[in-house]
Amino acid sequence: MNLPHLAPICFAKEVLERTENGAKVLCEFPFAPTLAMMVEAAAQSFGAFGEDEKPRMGFLVLMKEITLHVNAKERSLVMHCEHKGSLGSTSELFFEAYMGDEKVADGTVMIALQEV
Repeated sequence: MNLPHLAPICFAKEVLERTENGAKVLCEFPFAPTLAMMVEAAAQSFGAFGEDEKPRMGFLVLMKEITLHVNAKERSLVMHCEHKGSLGSTSELFFEAYMGDEKVADGTVMIALQEV
């Protein structure tokens, strides 16, 4: 993944699996993540859908139906992401954050992308 983010806020580390509209992304945090950190990691995970290696800056423009199911106790989560659609440079992404087999959080984010 080619993200312009730097430590300590570069959470999305590795694309584990990718399909046409879905991806699983390993996200690592400096400590057990808060819900806000999980939402940022989900937004960064959208980079798994990049068609090229050009870095793009994403701007979180909308969050809806964000739910924290349990507090994360681990520093690594896997984001299951589904690209719901795009309109111009804006895209909608549904995510579920997992700690092993346990769903930690889910919701939808909308991101506007621009080249860096």
